[in-house]
Amino acid sequence: MKKVSVIIPAYNKAAYTLSTVQSVIAQTYKDIEIIVVDDGSTDKTPEILRPFRDSIKYIYKKNAGASSARNLGIRLASGQFIAFLDCDDLYLPDKLSVSIDYLIQNPQAGFVHTAAYFVDENDKVLRVFSHPNSKKTGWISESLILRNFICNSTVVARRTCIAKAGLFNESIFTPADWDMWLRFSEYCQAGYIDQPLTKYRIIGSYILNNIERAKNEELTVLREAFKRKPALSPFFKKRALSNVFRRTAVSYLLKENFKNCRDELISSIGTNMLNLPSIALLLGLILKKDILLKLVNSKVYNDFKRHTAKI
Repeated sequence: MKKVSVIIPAYNKAAYTLSTVQSVIAQTYKDIEIIVVDDGSTDKTPEILRPFRDSIKYIYKKNAGASSARNLGIRLASGQFIAFLDCDDLYLPDKLSVSIDYLIQNPQAGFVHTAAYFVDENDKVLRVFSHPNSKKTGWISESLILRNFICNSTVVARRTCIAKAGLFNESIFTPADWDMWLRFSEYCQAGYIDQPLTKYRIIGSYILNNIERAKNEELTVLREAFKRKPALSPFFKKRALSNVFRRTAVSYLLKENFKNCRDELISSIGTNMLNLPSIALLLGLILKKDILLKLVNSKVYNDFKRHTAKI
């Protein structure tokens, strides 16, 4: 059996963090190192984890963001495999066993991710996340540039993959996971398990309250990816950039900020005139705003809202 280090960045979510740690302790896979990096919590997180100090490595540090906490966890990890788990998400009992078995059986894969249950604050399942693009395996970097289809808290990576890709970018927040998975996918092949093995909790709505920051950080991630992949065609780059503007437009739509929504859709179409979803959204905004308003609360847009609520 090979050791896996589970890195949990924690910040002011004591009750959830307790459940998260318990879900890792309950794994059927037993060679586990649990590293909780408390990123300056001011609640009862240190107190509530005290009874588990014999089962986990607990490190308290000054608040500097989740990426900083993850990076410290990576530096302290001793496992051959490293897993990333947010402090309000949960592993199902076979999560690590199935993931590690996949990596052992597929030595070409540098990392693996899985389907997930999206759950609310009371653990009620909202839906299963298993995007069609998620099922792509092997060299997936170009597909991943167009959108992030890897659900956070489902990734398990070989230490060798992280050594090649580097650490999390601590200067960005919203798309820090996307940036990391992009670098993973440039150096390593991806694996995928189409089975929900993680419960990804939907609480809060950071992106919808920080839309411009989210957009600018996504653009930064893409520009860095373009530098690393100079062979990408100009049209492909425009497709990726256009998608950022469309995602931003949908965020503004969900906030019922129709002017900014329109402006972002115009930017999306101006960047890529073949972005048909953006064209359809703009036509709907202009011609059938009442119907588009109803769509805001439909399954399509609620799914988008849930997927982008907590990153």
